[in-house]
Amino acid sequence: MVSAGSEDQRDDVTGDRAGDPAGAAPATSRKQRRRKAQRRQLRVMAVIAVLVVVVVVGAIGFQRWWDSRPGTPPRDLRVTATVGGESRDIAPYSACPLDDADCHGDAPARIPLGPDDSATLSIPGEVSDHDWSMLTIYDDPAANREQYFTADQTDSVTVAGRADSAKADSPRLTVVEIHSLVVGTDDAGEETPYAVVWSIAPEDVPVSADAS
Repeated sequence: MVSAGSEDQRDDVTGDRAGDPAGAAPATSRKQRRRKAQRRQLRVMAVIAVLVVVVVVGAIGFQRWWDSRPGTPPRDLRVTATVGGESRDIAPYSACPLDDADCHGDAPARIPLGPDDSATLSIPGEVSDHDWSMLTIYDDPAANREQYFTADQTDSVTVAGRADSAKADSPRLTVVEIHSLVVGTDDAGEETPYAVVWSIAPEDVPVSADAS
């Protein structure tokens, strides 16, 4: 039989061990916690720095690719003409190197533009992102007009079938031309400026009026 005194002694020993700091795991000091936090911050900053470098290098690489990518050949550029909800892609009337003295054009593209109608011409980005011009020619030369547009000023223009759509006897549109200089490549693959012209005429205008 264990005496009550023995039980009290065991309780005293247990209590002493529980209160003894040497019997517990050593507590982390404030300085050690601060060092751990600093190491975590350094790791996070290192990861962020790597990500920034990756993003910058990727952006530079993309920009170089974008700047060096082959553009649309001048002859493949299209102006879109829309009349009454019907759209047609118009190929260039002519697209020749700027120094080509023997440049010849095809026949103007025909669209169903009546005297009381209007056409919206959508200009390709390779043209509207720099200076370009539009020439409208009427059956009365006094009404002819040339308009100039600066880079990114607009990417579409509206042309009426008459010089003044409010007057029935107003001069009739015979041809509208879009003029632009576009960078292309020559036979040797070298970049060179091209003079590109789109020529568009109403379907009901006599063939003799096609001369531009």
